[in-house]
Order: sequence, then C-alpha cells, then structure tokens
Amino acid sequence: MVLDISKLINNDGASINISSEIVMDSLLFNGQDICFNSPLHLKGDIRSVNGLMYLQLSCSVSYKTRCSRCLDPVDEELDFNIKEVFSKTELENENDDVIILNSNEIDLKEIAEQAFCCALPITCLCSEDCKGLCSSCGCNLNTETCSCETDDIDPRLAALKDFLK
Repeated sequence: MVLDISKLINNDGASINISSEIVMDSLLFNGQDICFNSPLHLKGDIRSVNGLMYLQLSCSVSYKTRCSRCLDPVDEELDFNIKEVFSKTELENENDDVIILNSNEIDLKEIAEQAFCCALPITCLCSEDCKGLCSSCGCNLNTETCSCETDDIDPRLAALKDFLK
C-alpha cells in the first residue's frame, strides 16, 4: 500500500488517518518460514509538524511458522507499533532516525514488513514445555519416546565422569 503524502508537505498541522489492511507475502526471516494467515491490520495516522512527518501505527497480524524446538507448525498472533519520522529535505544535524523521502509517497507495506521482522520473537515454541527433537535419531520427543542413549558427554570432559565415585 502506497500512501500519498503530498497534502502534508509544507502544510504544518495536517494529518492523514490510516485504517487499512495489507496482504503480506510469505517471507523467510532468521531461518524461519513465515506465512500470513490474515492481512496485516494498520490503524493510526501521519502528521506534519515543522517540516517533519510523524507516522504512528498500531499493527496486528496472524501468521504461521514452525516451532524452534520440534519443527511442528505453530499459529501465532503479533501486535506491534510503528513509529517513524520522515522528511522531504536533508536535515542539518544528520539525524539517523529521520527517513529522507525522494518522492511524495510512503510504501507502508515495506515499512510494516520491516517492523514485523523487528517485532518477531527470537524463538517460537509450540508450548512452553516443548521437548524438541532427539539429537541422535531426530524423533519428536513430544509425541514419541526414543531409545537413544542420553549419555552425551563431551569427550574432553569424559575423564571427570567418574571423579565423584
């Protein structure tokens, strides 16, 4: 979704209310395949103040990914906020927080995708007590019991195994 901000430029105090849905494409982020179950819901506004445009949005989306431990599919909901500052002209103090615009349009889909990726949790689990996969045979320990030996000792520390006996 492209937002036309030509009415805000050089119009101090003007604002545009935003209430929209964006259909997001599947993406791969940090090794996670992410498929969206619903459109991304955006609600907020963009305001012009002293030559700068302040974007504030509340966002929510439902997505599907895989559990970081057992690789089972997981449906998740994510609510996050977007706060960005834009300018049409270069600023004297070179503020890194201000995005310089080359046109009178802002691509909300691109901004929302970046904010979504920043808001994602580092790991996604199917449950707090997920046991994950067996490191030897690869079976899902939540649904199966494997007969693999669990005596995994670092060979460098193997001599300490019998130390307290």
